[in-house]
Order: sequence, then structure tokens, then C-alpha cells
Amino acid sequence: MKFGLILNGPVEDLKFRANKLNPNVPLIIIDENTYDDVDLFVVFVFEPFRKKAEHFNELRLQKKISPFAIMEFPLHKVRPIVKNSVRSRIVEILKDGKAYGYQIFKKYKERYGKISIRLIYYHLQKGEKDGLFEKVEIEEKSGNFSWGGTVKHKYYKLKFLVD
Repeated sequence: MKFGLILNGPVEDLKFRANKLNPNVPLIIIDENTYDDVDLFVVFVFEPFRKKAEHFNELRLQKKISPFAIMEFPLHKVRPIVKNSVRSRIVEILKDGKAYGYQIFKKYKERYGKISIRLIYYHLQKGEKDGLFEKVEIEEKSGNFSWGGTVKHKYYKLKFLVD
């Protein structure tokens, strides 16, 4: 018997839930190469990505393999944050595409009003830790800045689509 994980959303939370159910069962990532593992018993998935698990079950049935059970969970770590905080506004900004911290800061001030750059970076780091954002690129630029000759732009994007 094996448990499967669909890799969308904060995966550590899915791993925690699977291990809480039975820590002795091996975990595998479910994708186009592993969906047909005959030992697969249950797949853990966040509710916005249930269709992906259902698709893999349809493929299993076509191959005459028993379907797996689907354990679906709400994105509880993301939804409260996304509803009413600075992070929810950063999510709105990042829906337009990747951006580095200072760009996010400027767009935030333009759209929502006063905020400190430190608070933007705090929420970017916290959101990255929670699995909401990810760093996708670090770009070094040369110039004549008050602090020196170079600056590093750390680009962030949404780790997965949020409604």
C-alpha cells in the first residue's frame, strides 16, 4: 500500500496529513509516470486540484487498474491569508506575473496606499515559507546606487493559481 500526493499547494501540509494517517506507508508523488502504480491506495490533494486526481483515476480505469481513494483538503493555510491581509494584496499583484520586492512595494503603494518596504519583504518571506510564493529568479544589476554598485532583484511569483 502507498499514499500519493498531487503536488499543488503547500505540499508539506499534505505530507503531514498523510503521515498522521499512517506514518509507515510510503509516499509517492502522483504524475503522468506514477499514477498507474498498482499499490497506490489513497491520493491526498487540495480541493482546487481534485480534477487532476480524478483525471489520473480515469486513466487507471482505462488500463483496468482499480481507482485510488481521493482525500481532499481545503487550502486552509492559504485561504485566511488570501482573504484579508497584506499578503492577499501581494497575491493580487503577483497575479499579473513575477515581480521583485521593490516592484511589488511600488505597485502596492500605488494600488492600496502607504506601506513600508520591510513589511512587503516580511510577507514575501512568510508567504514563501507557507508555500504561497516562490523565488523564481535572482538578477544582479549594476548601477550607481547609494549603497554601492550592484543590486540583486529577487523575483517572486505565485506558487500556484489562487482564485
